[in-house]
Amino acid sequence: MTRLYASAWAFALCVLFASIVTVQGADPIGGNNNNNNNNQQQSGSVSASASTTSIPQTAAAGGIVITQPAEQASQQSYYKIASGVNVTFGWNFTSIIQQPSSLTVQAYNTEMSNTYLITVLPGTATSVVWSPWELQSSQRAQNKQDLTQATYRLQIYDERGLNTGIVGGRMTPNQKVQFALYIPQPYTSLADGWTCDACTSSGAASRAKRPLLLAVVLTTLLVTLSGVWELLTR
Repeated sequence: MTRLYASAWAFALCVLFASIVTVQGADPIGGNNNNNNNNQQQSGSVSASASTTSIPQTAAAGGIVITQPAEQASQQSYYKIASGVNVTFGWNFTSIIQQPSSLTVQAYNTEMSNTYLITVLPGTATSVVWSPWELQSSQRAQNKQDLTQATYRLQIYDERGLNTGIVGGRMTPNQKVQFALYIPQPYTSLADGWTCDACTSSGAASRAKRPLLLAVVLTTLLVTLSGVWELLTR
């Protein structure tokens, strides 16, 4: 009888031990991690595919149209290099399917072949306010080429560069607008010695012409009187 009880207790202990080992061997957390990893991989693939923009082969070339100053303006715009004077450039996108990630705006000196970076903007920007005076000050502080009184070409392009080719649905670089920068001269009153060089030169020329005009008049008068006298004495 004692042996029977001992066997029963031994069997119960074995069952209990087996249950504990089974519970410890399970890894529900690890299983969840695997599921989470699978879910993350799936969502990552969806995000990657969503960020890719499909451009039809028949798509027109994208670009921008400069609205300020207008591309089709009949006269060139002039801007002062002076403290507190800002210049605004504006544009609209056309036929853009894949938006640029960034836009570079710069001014190219057509006479000196110098390029001046104005700014780098987000790809969705449609305008920029620029201070030529601040750029001038920055150039001088870095011992770089000054902004000179000259004609400049406005250049705007995306992250692919200025020399990128024409691609349907993508932005084509724009450098159609020209503008001029000038440095205003400080005011000098008449009391401080201001003189009009153009006025002085024109006045001197006018005075130089007076004796010549008088000589022509006198010569004409003498010839006329001589002719009249000859007719009267016949």
